[in-house]
Amino acid sequence: MDKNMDENKEENMDEIKQLFKKIHNQLDASFTRAMRTYGLTCTQFDVLAYLAKEEETENTVTDISAHFGVRHTSVIHVLKILEKKGLVYRSASADARAKAIALTDGGRQLIEEVCAKCPFANEIIFAGFQETDLSLLKNMLKQVYKNLESDAFRNF
Repeated sequence: MDKNMDENKEENMDEIKQLFKKIHNQLDASFTRAMRTYGLTCTQFDVLAYLAKEEETENTVTDISAHFGVRHTSVIHVLKILEKKGLVYRSASADARAKAIALTDGGRQLIEEVCAKCPFANEIIFAGFQETDLSLLKNMLKQVYKNLESDAFRNF
């Protein structure tokens, strides 16, 4: 009986991993298509949306990198593109070693335009979920992410 339970658990975990991949692919394809209209990639939009949400805070490359769980070099590359497009700018920061990154008026206007046209994405993605479901899902996904950040996973 234990062998069957272990096999079922393994099958469930494999199916869950496949669902993560399918969800990622679907989100990426849909958002890539939507962002192309604005001349942006999903990653560029994500950085703009983060800066809009955190506008009252002085944001640095380190902050953005930590938020998305990516390397500084990746953030720097995206920021250079967004600067060329006139959507963000860098200015002096309280920390002399870092530069604060903020939206330009054009960046802010673009975020408002995109959000006005796409207000229902979350409602579509999470249709049928109750507040308790969302809370439980968020906690479980946080645990999955924590597990993926562990040395055990990084070194397997």
